[in-house]
Amino acid sequence: MDGFNSYVPPTTKISFQSDKRFHVFLSFRGKELRETFVNHLYEALSAAGLRVFLDTKELKRGEFIDESLKAAIKSSAIRIPIFSKCYAESVWCLREATCMLEAPESSQRGEARGRLVVEVPADTRNSMGLIIPLFYDVEPTHVRFPQSDSSPYAHYFAKHYENGRFEREEIERWKQSLREISSKSGWSMELTGG
Repeated sequence: MDGFNSYVPPTTKISFQSDKRFHVFLSFRGKELRETFVNHLYEALSAAGLRVFLDTKELKRGEFIDESLKAAIKSSAIRIPIFSKCYAESVWCLREATCMLEAPESSQRGEARGRLVVEVPADTRNSMGLIIPLFYDVEPTHVRFPQSDSSPYAHYFAKHYENGRFEREEIERWKQSLREISSKSGWSMELTGG
């Protein structure tokens, strides 16, 4: 394979305790995304033996959504925000992203028996747990700089400011969370026409 550049990033082995509530938390926006990409990702991760939090599968009727989501994020060893063009439209998604950074570090040591070992890029790990951003048909710079003219997020943040339902400080925290998470190594998926 002459001329083929196959860079493999350094990896870290993460061991999950078998009694962990969730291994992975998925944060995303949009019915179309849920019914296509997210469903396939959920099925693939589940088939690999991971316990994955997906709101439609895990939230029970009558539960307080905000508390349930925060608990799920805090109890997940890996947090995957799936940034799409409409992610910033959702206040829930923005709060989930902020919670991912605020959640305490997950315990990731397990016994030698009954544990699952996953290799992940070393630069996605921080003291708050493992956050792996996935950029779905959106550029990382659009997420990192949500108010730039080229960002699909600019419109949504303008609406959040205009409607007056949220404190300016909270909106600024959301933007800071997006900047921090989108600066991490992750995956980009570009949709092609046709």
